[in-house]
Amino acid sequence: MRAMILAAGVGSRLAPITDIIPKPTIPVLGKPVLDRIIDLLKSHGFNEFIANTHYLGEKIFDLYQDRINIKHEADLTGVAGGIRTCADFLRAGKDSFVVIMGDALTDINLTEMLAQHKASGRLATIAIKEVEDTTHFGVICFDEDKKVTDFQEKPRPEEALSNWANTGVYIFEPAILDYIPSAEVYPIYDVAHDLFPDLLKQKIELNIYQTNSYWADLGTHEQYRQTLFDCLEGKFNIDIEGQKYSWGYLANSAYLSSGCYIKGKAYIGNNSRVGRVIMKGNVILEDNVIIEDDVVLENCLIMSNSIIKKGCKIKDVNIKPHDEVFPTSSPAKDAIEIFPLTNARTIKTETELREKFIDNNEADNKFLAFLAEASKKINRLFVEKR
Repeated sequence: MRAMILAAGVGSRLAPITDIIPKPTIPVLGKPVLDRIIDLLKSHGFNEFIANTHYLGEKIFDLYQDRINIKHEADLTGVAGGIRTCADFLRAGKDSFVVIMGDALTDINLTEMLAQHKASGRLATIAIKEVEDTTHFGVICFDEDKKVTDFQEKPRPEEALSNWANTGVYIFEPAILDYIPSAEVYPIYDVAHDLFPDLLKQKIELNIYQTNSYWADLGTHEQYRQTLFDCLEGKFNIDIEGQKYSWGYLANSAYLSSGCYIKGKAYIGNNSRVGRVIMKGNVILEDNVIIEDDVVLENCLIMSNSIIKKGCKIKDVNIKPHDEVFPTSSPAKDAIEIFPLTNARTIKTETELREKFIDNNEADNKFLAFLAEASKKINRLFVEKR
């Protein structure tokens, strides 16, 4: 069976991560989200894949050309436009195919969804999930026969006709491709905004599949970090490579100092090196991260190839890839760009940075001093024994 992964988006809300990393390849505990999508598809019998690319498409091609058919789009054409670009591949399968977003983390039961789609006899099935706040989602209205009756785009809760959100996971019959107009007529053509409403106008029935599976769109810094924390806490079960401990996971090639104290959950990625450090809450270190001694981290995501210098105290921030973080006592010229949980990309001065660093409280100071003294004694013992 065939599947299409939508991988053409820019991911501007995730800048500056997406300045250098294509959105579908952002890491999820040591593995790109695109890999995790492929794993999901394979587990439900889908074994032939295609992806449309645009922004940083050459990086996706380099990483996945041996596993996925790649169709590069010179211009963004919308979700249905991307499907149109891949039409020949999808038609050739001569069977139902799935379309899934390249930035979604989910464990949706595609086998059950496909069976329900087949039983409905309809052209398309939309996976939907119940949400509390509809303001961030397109919502779907449907009847007792699971037939779509209407759409609403990001309604306020008090105006919403439904609280079932479109997850962007679809199963289509090949005939759906006949309803997507040509690029000459509609250069940009979306599924939710254009194709589905047009099908309803033509009295073509659309099916819904209700899921309570985990589903997260990794579209913002806040949601991205929260999703990784969910994985770390076991709210979403994924395969995490490395050694499992009561406090979390240590990749096989990572090094964790004996002077490290973890109070909460942590993930230490491949080739990462952690010194005498205190970690609180949820802390995620992706690959090739260096954390020097006397650092306190609380509820942080540190992305790959970053260095956290000695003495830093950091709370509730994401550190972008290839960054070098200095303590607040460093000169202003050493201030780094830390992106907060907003859509705005800003350069922080030393004064502004202070608001993001936690105070080195007395308890932490005492514990760091204890670790330092203990490390000295252990080193002396080793020297004496030699």
